[in-house]
Amino acid sequence: MNYISFYRKWRPRSFDEIIGQDYNIKTLKNAILHNRLSHSYIFCGPRGTGKTSTARILAKALNCVKGVTPDPCNKCENCVSISNGTSVDVVEIDAASNRGINEIRELREKVKYLPNVLRKKVYIIDEVHMLTTEAFNALLKVLEEPPEHVVFILATTEPNKVIPTILSRCQRFDFLPIPMDKIKERLQNIAGSEKISISKSAIDLISKYADGSLRDADGILEQLASFGENKIEVKDVISLLGITDLDLLFKFTDVLISKNLAEGLSLTAEILESSHNLKIFVSEFLDYLYDLYVIKNYSNPFELVNISEDYKEKYLKQSGELQKKEIEFYMEIFTDLLRQIKWGEDSRVFFKASVIKALNFIASDKQEIEKETALIKAHLESLRKEINKINLERKNAEKSYMSGRESTANGYSNQEDDFDIINTDEIDRMVDEVETHGKYKAGSKKNIEKQDIKEAAKDNSTRKEDDGGNDEFLLIRSNLEKISLALKRKKISVYAMFVEAQPDRLEGGILYFSLGIKKGWHRDHLNKSSNAGLISDVIREVTGRNYGVKFEIMGKEEKDSIGDNVKSDKENKSAVIKKDEIISGRAGDERNLKNKEGCNSRGGEDVISYFEKKFNIKE
Repeated sequence: MNYISFYRKWRPRSFDEIIGQDYNIKTLKNAILHNRLSHSYIFCGPRGTGKTSTARILAKALNCVKGVTPDPCNKCENCVSISNGTSVDVVEIDAASNRGINEIRELREKVKYLPNVLRKKVYIIDEVHMLTTEAFNALLKVLEEPPEHVVFILATTEPNKVIPTILSRCQRFDFLPIPMDKIKERLQNIAGSEKISISKSAIDLISKYADGSLRDADGILEQLASFGENKIEVKDVISLLGITDLDLLFKFTDVLISKNLAEGLSLTAEILESSHNLKIFVSEFLDYLYDLYVIKNYSNPFELVNISEDYKEKYLKQSGELQKKEIEFYMEIFTDLLRQIKWGEDSRVFFKASVIKALNFIASDKQEIEKETALIKAHLESLRKEINKINLERKNAEKSYMSGRESTANGYSNQEDDFDIINTDEIDRMVDEVETHGKYKAGSKKNIEKQDIKEAAKDNSTRKEDDGGNDEFLLIRSNLEKISLALKRKKISVYAMFVEAQPDRLEGGILYFSLGIKKGWHRDHLNKSSNAGLISDVIREVTGRNYGVKFEIMGKEEKDSIGDNVKSDKENKSAVIKKDEIISGRAGDERNLKNKEGCNSRGGEDVISYFEKKFNIKE
């Protein structure tokens, strides 16, 4: 007797021998039992899943001498001829080599004739997706209304390439890849019947690389039986298939876990000098990483991954030693590497670089990252506050300087608008409060420097306004340039007058601007309802706040009033301090000395001398 290949010798001969397609087999058997057979079927699924075998068994079920039965005898002449492929009434057509319209036209002519021997004439068209569009169209009519004595069974691995009009005329059955445990069971049965000695690990490896195809598994087993003289070990499977030894993947992962650079470089050289195909090695390592990821993140991982019992403990151990982000990082690196190996020429260089990158990766602990992030945020917030403080001091200093220039030009200083009356007792109270809160070292108040006085004065001025008002006024001042530019675009004549004014205060939703003593004409025109409304609209566009505006002159009455207040407070041992000078820290600046000299008539020099003496301030 001639030698028969394993996949032919062990081809299923009945519905019960079909492996891994329980739903499809049950449906076909019930259709036969209840006489609900269709005139055309299409079997879809990957290679080696039993499509053609099921088609032949269905042909035997329709033509067995016992009658139409779900359990053909496989002994009668009809069953034997169908199994051997010698029956003239069961026609198998390879659509890959008979794909043209002429072949389909010929088939249509033969369909009309009754079967010679069998009860039903069965046409099995394999790889039907290979037919041309014209051939498909020629097949449409005969599939829709075939003769009573004909059954069509189409088989394809790519149903998406079959035109919808063909699919709609057939009952569709989807064949799934065969589960690994079913393949293992079949291989053990074949090995036992063929007297082949094979280790369990070798069967596991064959089952994995059969990729759900029984025919591929049978072919690998047959080839290994010839190679190993009926004794098969894991090393034989690895050598034949050119795959990576699982122990090497474990070793490679252990190196990544330990971050042992010397051992990692040595193992890299060993892999490159061996006969390993880098593309296969990287692909295998990605599959291995996926298994580790599933084990680490899924409650019942071994339901999703097929792992031999011999290796489960190693998988569990390594998944516990790796962090989730580490596995994700390695998968990303080696996915990029696989892409580079496929399309690039310098695969060895890419592999070395990726291994070094993987060895040097350090995954920080989540709590440590959160702690570092919090520190960085706190530092940035501190820097932001310092910058805001410096900007505010700079703007106040610029305002002080511009006020001094205007007083020189007009023969009068309007800096009185920037004076606040601050009682010395209040200053003492604020210094005590600062020391109590631990912002400064405890000791004599004389050791507090000018900057501390500036801070206290600024805090005191802030308390005079409600928090929201102070913030809103600062918002106006910080956006004054934008307001001016927006006003310039709308009406340049109003802009020319507006730039002469300075924001003074915010009271009751009204934003007051001050003008020099000789700016009465500007005040009258800016206070006109049309111009004031325009300025109010521009402020709302820039800041998002809705304020009324009013322009005032710092006149003689205000000047005299301030002078009288200073004299009165001088007698009561109170201090008059210019806010901008305190905040900007430029009390000793040469420019402000000139302004100080201009304040002599109002008692300003005495006030400054008082504070210099009280707080031991030295220029």
